[in-house]
Amino acid sequence: EDVDEYVKLGHEEQQKRLQAIIKKIDVDSDGFLTESELSSWIQMSFKHYAMQEAKQQFVEYDKNNDGTVTWDEYNIQMYDRVIDFDENTALDDAEEESFRQEFVTLKKVCFWLLLNLHLEDKKRFEKANQDSGPGLSLEEFIAFEHPEEVDYMTEFVIQEALEEHDKNGDGFVSLEEFLGDYRRDPTANEDPEWILVEKDRFVNDYDKDNDGRLDPQELLSWVVPNNQGIAQEEALHLIDEMDLNGDKKLSEEEILENQDLFLTSEATDYGRQLHDDYFYHDEL
Repeated sequence: EDVDEYVKLGHEEQQKRLQAIIKKIDVDSDGFLTESELSSWIQMSFKHYAMQEAKQQFVEYDKNNDGTVTWDEYNIQMYDRVIDFDENTALDDAEEESFRQEFVTLKKVCFWLLLNLHLEDKKRFEKANQDSGPGLSLEEFIAFEHPEEVDYMTEFVIQEALEEHDKNGDGFVSLEEFLGDYRRDPTANEDPEWILVEKDRFVNDYDKDNDGRLDPQELLSWVVPNNQGIAQEEALHLIDEMDLNGDKKLSEEEILENQDLFLTSEATDYGRQLHDDYFYHDEL
């Protein structure tokens, strides 16, 4: 849809906005876009739209428009009812107590998975609530929705991952724990392809010190989306496809020569940036 929208712009307006975006990507103003500049821009774009989405959700969740999102408001938006209990505390309401008991006794079924997710949400909600107020401010709500983007949530993200994957409680995640419940078929000659891929990721992408286990910082690189790697891959792809003279960077002329490729890439969020003056307005 975003691509269709940029097509609706006249050719002259397309080029005008694209040239403005190119100037903003070109941080050192040397007339060329390097891999580093493209990658940084794409990462910034990812973060910008994640924040914009969180801001839109905040408005939807803040039912009474008081500038905060309470736990009850979050529940109503997510589950169409207020669900608020501790798994170890009996409830007075017979229906909700029955609901809680099912949660405790049926942990192996999908019902448990949903309730477990709910309890994880509550822990993250409470951690994001820095001032312990009745609800989350916009900044705290962003921390709740995108804890990987906020420094004070880093420890929580790591601890949450350890609780899920560190089965022996040693503070690390071994290869076996990384692979989860997989058990090799004793009749098979070798592991399936997906296990070989996962083992390769563990050894070459995450276990930086090669000690056979993931420490908290290595674990963070696994559980947090690696936007940096995605952005670098896209930057390299664009340079590979559009660099006409082989200098490993892109000039404005090279981009305009093949602007459809650039406008349907993550560098412009598939043309979306041409309709967002956050990206092009300052340069016009």
